[in-house]
Amino acid sequence: MNARRNIVTALLILLQLTSSFAQKGSEVADSLNKLINETKDENLLVKYKNELAYEYVSVDPAKSKTIATAVLSLASRLDNKEGIMNAHNNLGLAAYYSNEYETALEHYKQARDLAIQLKNNSKLAVALNNIGLVYDDKADYNNALSYYLQSLKLVEGTGESKYQLASTLNNIALIYQSQGKYDQALEFHERALNIKRSIGNKKGEGSSLHNIGLVYKLKGEYDKSLNYYDQALKLREAIHDESGYALTLNNIGSVYESKNELQKAKEYFEKSLAIRERLKDKYSLSITLFSLGSNCASRKEYAKAEEYLGRAMNIAKEIGGKDLIKYGYETYASMYFERGEYKKAFEHQKQFIDIKDSILNETNSKQLNELQTKYETEKKQKELELVTKESQIQALELNKNKMWMFVLIIAILLVLTLAGLFYNRYNLKQKANELLEHRNNEITQQKKEITDSINYAKRIQESILPPQDHWKKILPNSFIFYRPKDIVSGDFYWIEQRKNTVCFAAVDCTGHGVPGALMSVVGFNLLTQAVNEVGLTKPSDILQHLDAGVTKTLRQSENSKGVKDGMDLSLCSIDLNTNELQYAGAFNSLYYVSDNQLHEIKADKFPIGVNLDGVVDNYTNHTVQLKKGDCVYLFSDGYADQFGGPRGKKFKYNQLKEMFLTLSSKDLDDQKKEIEKVFDSWKGELEQVDDVVIIGVRI
Repeated sequence: MNARRNIVTALLILLQLTSSFAQKGSEVADSLNKLINETKDENLLVKYKNELAYEYVSVDPAKSKTIATAVLSLASRLDNKEGIMNAHNNLGLAAYYSNEYETALEHYKQARDLAIQLKNNSKLAVALNNIGLVYDDKADYNNALSYYLQSLKLVEGTGESKYQLASTLNNIALIYQSQGKYDQALEFHERALNIKRSIGNKKGEGSSLHNIGLVYKLKGEYDKSLNYYDQALKLREAIHDESGYALTLNNIGSVYESKNELQKAKEYFEKSLAIRERLKDKYSLSITLFSLGSNCASRKEYAKAEEYLGRAMNIAKEIGGKDLIKYGYETYASMYFERGEYKKAFEHQKQFIDIKDSILNETNSKQLNELQTKYETEKKQKELELVTKESQIQALELNKNKMWMFVLIIAILLVLTLAGLFYNRYNLKQKANELLEHRNNEITQQKKEITDSINYAKRIQESILPPQDHWKKILPNSFIFYRPKDIVSGDFYWIEQRKNTVCFAAVDCTGHGVPGALMSVVGFNLLTQAVNEVGLTKPSDILQHLDAGVTKTLRQSENSKGVKDGMDLSLCSIDLNTNELQYAGAFNSLYYVSDNQLHEIKADKFPIGVNLDGVVDNYTNHTVQLKKGDCVYLFSDGYADQFGGPRGKKFKYNQLKEMFLTLSSKDLDDQKKEIEKVFDSWKGELEQVDDVVIIGVRI
């Protein structure tokens, strides 16, 4: 259960139907079952069964759903609207805890509508808050924030429950935090903190102090972060909140890691470990063990690092935590790579990529290739050392035989023979060292040449791409946000003009790095050929030409051994006289904003290239009449697929749409700056997963 669910549970415990019992857990359930068996009043049965359903909601959602479904039927027969409302609320909670978000939304909205009918603002605020939580988990942050603010307005207006007010403020803070708006997040976290203090909610106060510490860490203000974490730590210790205490210890350790104070970080990780071992929370225990393993590896205590990482991996595999297993393989690979054990590093990096593919459907070919090259180089170097050592051994054995021969024949020559032997060994060692040094220099030079070649390839690729002044000359009201993952990129942007028609595209080639860059050269040349040599300006015709050209160039057929790679793209043409836009796409949609409404034109679901049957694909051509002030956006999938935010999740297309809609009224240069700022804030310290390109054009 994530932290947010802990928050909503605390809120709903206070706002759910008033219970006559102070006991918790199974004792409450037993008491309720006794009342249910004894009562003859059906309306009281509705009340007690709703309370019972709520008791089970977080521990056994399926059982809660069964009870609430039966209550809903009984309350509907009795026309007990309050009972119906509470039953829908319980069904929504059961669905939410089972990750059935659409079902949860349906029940929460029915509870909301009944609360409006009954003029029950307290229950209405709960329903609005719960709807916000669902949208929050779906990463639909604009909708989530809208419902939270509605709930907040009601709670502030009634003044009935400061618990609810603090919880809603906390939820709003987490929204701003997930979007990288740290100052707004701090404002709402601090308001929640003050309320929790005023009502004596010590556990909630500790949670808010911890959350503020996390925001300051994300901002890179480590001293402030440590100050709030320290306050949270002392409070959680005082109220015996062991789980929260262990969490804060672990986070303090991560701050010291960021400050490169590795010994201090280790001390806090070890304290967290001791508590989590006692609490037997396997998921949290695995996280702390990974933290310690990574810390030991950074301090070059590799034996200890392997011990911690091994324990963490065993727990992660036992509980099926794929995200933990993925992190474990990545940590192992990094450690072995740093130690120069390239074969082990390669094997663990391969396992990391395999499980990452199963979760993210992504690959990390660049690092694998680098590790493979290192491994092969190391292997060749070891073979060279082995040959040299064998030569030394053979020479040594020969000289020993001669020595004993001379000893047996002429004892007087012993001293001279030994002197000759040592001198010979010295020469052999010098030659071997010179040979190894020469080989190492060759390897270093080869590595430098490879890097220089890739950097030169980058310059070539940059020279092929349209220069900014050329692009701005054709489309002055536009911007390009371009962020390659590696030195060279598989994403590229393209533009050509023929008479009054401007054609432009955002293209995503298979892979990234060197393979993607090679594909980008093929794609760029074929697109330019389509317009300048063949005379095409209709997007669907250009895509057909590109599809046929890629298939032919890469020799892609069912029986061929050609490369089975292709590209996704969105391609537009604009008539500068009429503002008519035409669009065709392969997997990548087109977004445009007109009259403050965002519209999407979906792409065809087949890529450019990979026509194994030899038949060129037909792409759909779409026409839209735009007007002055409308904004058009083309993009690859790299931005939406980037992992980050406070939960390490994908940015996703819904959030991308919301960002475009919000920014569409701004100046284009400001739009680009904000897109770059949001990307960097979302990614944080995580690895960029793919190349990124976004094109924005204002009509």
